[in-house]
Amino acid sequence: MQFYKYPEWAQFIQHHYWHLRFARGFDSARIRKQYRRIEGEKKRLHEAGVDRELVRLLCRHMVNPRNQRAERRFWEAHHKSLQAELSLF
Repeated sequence: MQFYKYPEWAQFIQHHYWHLRFARGFDSARIRKQYRRIEGEKKRLHEAGVDRELVRLLCRHMVNPRNQRAERRFWEAHHKSLQAELSLF
């Protein structure tokens, strides 16, 4: 497993998914609240110009951080987007 630094724009989604993973099953109001916050953050990121597919892959990885396949797909897509940005210059 390799360790990378997550992009700056991902910190709030990481924060919300952490709270969602550790919410108790009987506390459904808190769980719904976290899902609403995640949706709001996704919308904010889309409006800021972050690729929707990257956000989707990040969320898929954050739901279950032990899912290595989801993690690998996110990092591959992230590196491709960085390479595409660098090739423009």
